[in-house]
Amino acid sequence: MQKGQRAPRTKTVGLRAQAWWVIRKHKSTTLTELMLTVCTGEEKNAETNLRGWLNRLTHAGLLTRQRIKDGKLTSNGTFQYSLSNDIGSLAPVVRKNGVYDPNSKTMVNV
Repeated sequence: MQKGQRAPRTKTVGLRAQAWWVIRKHKSTTLTELMLTVCTGEEKNAETNLRGWLNRLTHAGLLTRQRIKDGKLTSNGTFQYSLSNDIGSLAPVVRKNGVYDPNSKTMVNV
């Protein structure tokens, strides 16, 4: 390496970026499974953060959401999120006016 060059980053940082990698790898996941995989316990409001992000991606058409039973008698079940549009390795960014795709540098149709 030349002076001033840096090696490529080998660790994904950020809760949503890690969640995107998990979703792309498994193609289908629940919020609970996602949190067990990417959360360390140091994040603030991780469940609220990921739930809102997943809902926005669902609204943008990147994910589909299906209610599944969780086996509890009085529960309404949980949602299973499935990847329906793989836009690339970089995680989509939620903005006020929609969802931004950093891979193609465009807004995803909402």
